[in-house]
Amino acid sequence: MLFFVSSCLRGGCSVMSPPLEVGAALIYQDGKYLITQRKEGDSFGGFWELPGGKKEPHETLEQCVARELKEELDVDVNVESFFRIVVYAYPHRLVKLHIYWCTLKNGAELKTIECQKFAWVDPKDLLSYSFPEADQELVAELSQKPAGPAFFPRVHSYPDEYLEGLRLFNKGYYFECHELLEDLWHPSEGQDRLHYQALIQAAVAIHHFKNGNWTGALGLYQKACEKWDKLSPTYMGLHLKGLKEKLDVFFGQVQKAGPTGIRGVDPELIPKILLVETK
Repeated sequence: MLFFVSSCLRGGCSVMSPPLEVGAALIYQDGKYLITQRKEGDSFGGFWELPGGKKEPHETLEQCVARELKEELDVDVNVESFFRIVVYAYPHRLVKLHIYWCTLKNGAELKTIECQKFAWVDPKDLLSYSFPEADQELVAELSQKPAGPAFFPRVHSYPDEYLEGLRLFNKGYYFECHELLEDLWHPSEGQDRLHYQALIQAAVAIHHFKNGNWTGALGLYQKACEKWDKLSPTYMGLHLKGLKEKLDVFFGQVQKAGPTGIRGVDPELIPKILLVETK
């Protein structure tokens, strides 16, 4: 079964373990999506979700999705293509949800083995079902278009962890952003490595600000700037010069406030990170 939380933590969590890898199936057929309802005795009992579950060490994510669907609904599926990474935050661990477009194999008959019910739902009716709070944004997006991968083309060629990291930053989940981008930073090289590390340091600097750590906030932001200064003004879809100018305004206010006045700095000054190019 899937792992959900009702909301991400906004600064106080300390993630001690590697992200928990989870595979989920976005199954479409005749213009509808398949969703399942959790058993009443389970956590989030009665809520609806995409079928799927925890990846085992010996398997790929595609194999995980196929296995979970067999265990949950006794069906075989075609895992067709990757859709998206979505990150949830538990108090002590991140959950990284890998969503795949899937179709049922011919002759598949659904059985409620590890779920209470299942339903085939028209996208526009998804919002009438009760999903955990953490799913609301994804469900709202799915409800706006017809079902199927043809209606959700990839706009950017950047790594999915990168795109999800930016989304987490813009939602105010700065520590979670840092945790996810570290997966990209460790194996990267050259300018990409500088860019990922700068984003990580900027995110953690804001995390320190939200925790009232004046020295940590300014120190890490300075390190981020040193790396961004070595890159071109636009890099990996970001207008770094404009982003840095906005962050300079925010951290300028933090510096001016001093250790005792940091709580008075308006967090609304923290800019969003927007992609400005498609490639």
